[in-house]
Amino acid sequence: MEGEKTFPKFDTRTITKTYARVFESGLAVLPAFIIAYLHFFQDPARRFSNPVFHEIAITAALLTSGFVGYVTWQCYQSSGEVFLRWLALGFMGFTTVYTPHGLFTRFAEDNLFLFMLYGPASRFVLSCCLLIGLFHYGKKMDPPETRKQRTFWGTGFALFIAINILVGFISTSAFGDRLFVRLFMEGGAGLLLLINISIILWRRIRSPLMLVFTISLAYFAQSSISFIVSGAWNHQWWLAHAIFASGFFYMGYGVVQAFHTTRSFSTVYSQEEMMAQLTTSQTRTQEALQQLQKVNKNLSHLATTDPLTGVSNRRHLLDRILIEISQTTRIESTFSLLAIDLDHFKDINDRYGHAVGDRVLIDFVKQVQDIIRPADLLGRMGGEEFTLLLPHTPLEGAAILAERIRQAIKNTPISVSGHTIPLTISIGAAQFGLDGENEETLLEAADKRLYHAKESGRNRVMSGAPT
Repeated sequence: MEGEKTFPKFDTRTITKTYARVFESGLAVLPAFIIAYLHFFQDPARRFSNPVFHEIAITAALLTSGFVGYVTWQCYQSSGEVFLRWLALGFMGFTTVYTPHGLFTRFAEDNLFLFMLYGPASRFVLSCCLLIGLFHYGKKMDPPETRKQRTFWGTGFALFIAINILVGFISTSAFGDRLFVRLFMEGGAGLLLLINISIILWRRIRSPLMLVFTISLAYFAQSSISFIVSGAWNHQWWLAHAIFASGFFYMGYGVVQAFHTTRSFSTVYSQEEMMAQLTTSQTRTQEALQQLQKVNKNLSHLATTDPLTGVSNRRHLLDRILIEISQTTRIESTFSLLAIDLDHFKDINDRYGHAVGDRVLIDFVKQVQDIIRPADLLGRMGGEEFTLLLPHTPLEGAAILAERIRQAIKNTPISVSGHTIPLTISIGAAQFGLDGENEETLLEAADKRLYHAKESGRNRVMSGAPT
């Protein structure tokens, strides 16, 4: 209507995607706000020096790292994903190099660098392995024989031990500027982590577990920043540990998710992809069910139908007679049967051929179906013999209908392949209860009257002949 206000339509899908991206980005940079707060609004001289608490925290971190590394190794052994091989090596390197950081806690007052340098060294080692692994992300999987080789792991472990010895040497000697070494390793770790994130964004890697991996990298990078601006034992220093631990736990969560799904970081589907696949699968299943129903319907039709004439076959007709007996007995009603036979049908086959004979049967059925009620059931018993089931019909009514059918067939010659073929039929009628108490005796009574009609000259209806 003119003047009526219209409201803009919102694309809910786009809005929800944007919301998810904003939430993920906010979660990734959340530590930066806490780092800035402590740096600008807290006194850096305030310290919380508690070696026992630190040892407990380091022990928990090492146990977690060892466990996550083992699970990552299990995933690699199962999937052969090269990225996971380097990720597992990174966890092993971090655990190996980080262990002295906890062991030398009690020496912090005597030799601060012996205590401090192993932390940035472990993070630098982890960052290097993660970067190398990222370059192999999405590459060809390692074959089973490569996964079983111990040389790679042995060489890596030997290298990490060598790094421990080198860090210990630097820490206990006057070689070089140890503060510079600490800042170099911490800054190098942070830079490598940012390079990792940049590569992921540049390659547009958006698998669910790689999103977890990216946010974990962001936490690791921000923990390096927090370590750089911190002093030993102050609140910023503890915050740096907490940020790194959060990233580590989150990455461990991703590894566990991989273990319980595809054992791979690159072949885990997002919820959107899974829903799309589920929708496709449901559509295919529905189509298959519809096709199966169609096939079952066709099979049911074939199992109950005479293939030539399309009427019920003998088995189906007998089943319907049994049902009709049951219903008739329950409601105290009655029904009748007509046994029908085409007169001299063998002569038609012999003179015109079986193809013409088949057309005669088809046209005969069509004429009968044009006369009977929808509830009546015509069935072919074999050859040129048919039976007509007439529910709720006494013998008198059945005889009247039989005569109508006989007259229609007699008065309508069948034209087939240029031949006009006169046709007559003989019919025997029987009523349930009056002529039989079950399907066998009832059919027998109708057949006897049919044969009596044939013996009496054909082209007639018999409903009262002796049974």
